[in-house]
Amino acid sequence: MTWYVSPKTGRDSNDGRSAEKAFKTLLHAIHAASAGDTILLMPGAYDQDLPKLVSAARVAHITVGVVGVH
Repeated sequence: MTWYVSPKTGRDSNDGRSAEKAFKTLLHAIHAASAGDTILLMPGAYDQDLPKLVSAARVAHITVGVVGVH
């Protein structure tokens, strides 16, 4: 499954399954995801400790990618 995170337009009450219904925080996406899932980070300012959270996701065998970077 692919999960979306957008600090600009997301809400942790969303289902996180599309860019339009993205979660607000990476931590919420990590809790929703399972091994083999992908979390896509959309542009915006992330207040969380991003490197630590990305590392935790990778340890849990969750792929983390970035949307909108060329």
